[in-house]
Amino acid sequence: MTDTEVPTRSENESTSAHAVFVDIDGTLCDSRQRIPESALEALDQVRARGHRLFACTGRSAPEVYPRFWEVGFEGLVGGAGGYACVGNEVLLDERMPRGHVDVLTALWEELDAFYIWQGPDQMGPSKGYLDFFVPRAGKHPEDWIEYAQSITPFIVDIDGGSFTKVTAYVPPEKASMERVTAALPDGYRAIIGSVGAAGYVPFEVVPTHLSKAVGIRAICEHVGIPLSHTVALGDSNNDVEAVARAAVGISIGGVCDDLVAVADIVAPAVGQGGLAWALAAAGLIDEAPTPA
Repeated sequence: MTDTEVPTRSENESTSAHAVFVDIDGTLCDSRQRIPESALEALDQVRARGHRLFACTGRSAPEVYPRFWEVGFEGLVGGAGGYACVGNEVLLDERMPRGHVDVLTALWEELDAFYIWQGPDQMGPSKGYLDFFVPRAGKHPEDWIEYAQSITPFIVDIDGGSFTKVTAYVPPEKASMERVTAALPDGYRAIIGSVGAAGYVPFEVVPTHLSKAVGIRAICEHVGIPLSHTVALGDSNNDVEAVARAAVGISIGGVCDDLVAVADIVAPAVGQGGLAWALAAAGLIDEAPTPA
């Protein structure tokens, strides 16, 4: 399907509740963390039709701001699949062994990277991480100040923390996927993250058996919605498993080749009204609100 064709819902298509899993960065919001008004309107319409919304993100819980929850998410697949909850009920909460945290921390130090350990209740930034990342992640230095404010209450020393995943920003001259992969403990994988900063290459590392698809399955089993009634939307490498696993998988922006390869629908970018367009293309609403 092209990004100019919007399918219509057939008369005999089921109208029962769907579970809709929405990535945050590059899907719900742009690089400045702005949510388009068309996306908010479309998500309201999805909820009004009885469908259920869940955030499905590489972010951990402390990185999901209250205003993101206010769009109507009932639960979270966080940490790229290492954590899942519905309301206050935790369904998954997997943490890395301390030895693996130490090995990966040593790797990032060797590569002169800025990095942050992420967990559902603890965040472990490296020395200078926030000073590096916050003014450089968006188009303007103030775009990500909200991020620092959100995670600061959860910051702990890395040596004593308990974490789900790690994101590292590696200088481009040292950003070799082969080098990073060779240094990983057994049972781990690295992917390129979706939020850049100052030309540094973002690596996300999680256990191989975890992905957003694992969190999707856990939530669907909990709420009693079959996988045949799921929609997943994302824009980058850490969305591939989720988009492939959902009954309807959607690539926002079409810039990640691996994601496009498994998607059922390729939608415009978030700044072009892509989320609203995609929800209409999936048959969850009748017509996408016009982008502002």
